Amino acid sequence: MNTRKIAVAQSVVLACALTVTACAGGASPPDPTESSSPVVQESKTTMPSPSPAKPKYEPATAKGPAKNVPKPQMPELAKKQNEEGAIAFVKYYFEVMNYSLETYTVDELIEITMRSCQLCGDNFIDPVRSHAKKKYWQVSGDYETNVYGVKLTVTDEALVEFGAKTNRVKVYSSTNNIIAESPAMEDESLGIATLHWKDRWMMNDVTFSE
Repeated sequence: MNTRKIAVAQSVVLACALTVTACAGGASPPDPTESSSPVVQESKTTMPSPSPAKPKYEPATAKGPAKNVPKPQMPELAKKQNEEGAIAFVKYYFEVMNYSLETYTVDELIEITMRSCQLCGDNFIDPVRSHAKKKYWQVSGDYETNVYGVKLTVTDEALVEFGAKTNRVKVYSSTNNIIAESPAMEDESLGIATLHWKDRWMMNDVTFSE
């Protein structure tokens, strides 16, 4: 969902000491008002190197797949075992789904999905994997999601009511070669996400109303 490097400035101190030659034999003693020359120090500090620029995000087009897609980061609230945490998790879940559609990778999604979610596997994870093997890519078609309610049924389960819709989607196998497309979903499809808590929230099931 981009690495950062922090440059550390190093200070180099150069010290130059001036030696004093003492008079020997019957020579007159040195004038007490005269003293040895002070130590001269020069400090040179290097300027921090600028952080490397992040690769620019490039959305998918008819010419090729998306590049440098930023990976979504789970918000701290989504890690809380309460109603607010369940809501934040469902919103994050759909952000990861959109990331999967742009990159055709599902590792991040699998990490937060239980095997019991048949809809997640059959209708999303497996098709994305299949398209990835064939070197397909998708243009647009991301999910827009709203959450309308949440209920904690038992200590380790939450039911989250949501609505989702997508814009027009096109799937390409090569430059300008469309193999599948579907119109935008203008009306929201209402659904229930069942979450299970086991040290963290996981997507246990998704059902949509008829």
